[in-house]
Amino acid sequence: MTVEGIAPYLAGPGAAVLVLLLVGLGVYRLVVNYVMPAAKAVVDRHMTELEAANQRHEDAVAKHMDHIGKMGDRYDRLADMHAEQHRNILDAVATMHKDVNERAERIERKVGGLYGRVDGLKDAS
Repeated sequence: MTVEGIAPYLAGPGAAVLVLLLVGLGVYRLVVNYVMPAAKAVVDRHMTELEAANQRHEDAVAKHMDHIGKMGDRYDRLADMHAEQHRNILDAVATMHKDVNERAERIERKVGGLYGRVDGLKDAS
């Protein structure tokens, strides 16, 4: 084969394939050297923002859970205080009831004694 016989192939389909390979290599280098680092930077920045948002959310949840725990503790203290006050009231009512019964019995004895004296005075007269 001579140069004149090979020239049409080199100028036609062979040159197109060679240009295609060179363009492909250029696109590959462009993607690897510029697009991928830029995409990595964008993804890294996005992941950093997501991690920060996740941390803020976890902090807020922890704060609310702490608040809920404090509310539960406060409720328990109030319930204990209420139960203690209820016991104190019941004790006071029981003491008052006993005192009233004792006074009623004393008055009953005094009144009975007075009636006994009145009956004794009636019998004596």
